[in-house]
Amino acid sequence: MIGQEEGPWLDVKSAHYNLHSPSGKISIAQAVARFANAEHGGIVVIGMRGKKGLGGETITSICPVPVDGRTLRSYQTAIEQHLYPPPDYLDIEVVSTDGGGLVVLHIPPQPEEHKPFLVHGAIVDGKVEGAFISIVRRRGESSIPITAPAVHATLAAGRALLRRGELPQDPG
Repeated sequence: MIGQEEGPWLDVKSAHYNLHSPSGKISIAQAVARFANAEHGGIVVIGMRGKKGLGGETITSICPVPVDGRTLRSYQTAIEQHLYPPPDYLDIEVVSTDGGGLVVLHIPPQPEEHKPFLVHGAIVDGKVEGAFISIVRRRGESSIPITAPAVHATLAAGRALLRRGELPQDPG
């Protein structure tokens, strides 16, 4: 992956999220939500370093993070506590390397009827706001918030379908 650019399906972090703090738990839930709300899903790799350039951020090196038997469970718990609904087939694994490992989170494309994925809690002006929800999705190598008008339009469309007694057909 060295030389690969971050983009709509890939995000790398050089260090673990701080899963002992509320802001770290919200941050990992937002990272997963960005890809769960995106059209094609994506991958978050913890233990790789990128360098910003003119075209975006390019992966330059592996910087293994410490891993132990609790690492996967810590990530899973933080996501379960702060992301709703839980993404289908979310895969979290550790790839062992010399000096530690890489934590790889694979978020496959999610069914449209499960979207938007909501993060319980938000970080506003550097402070954790536990009563808030945040809705984010990936665009390029950054994220964008889903706006209040977009959320309202989705809710209004759902209410209109229910009022007419029509439910979306299951394609399967």
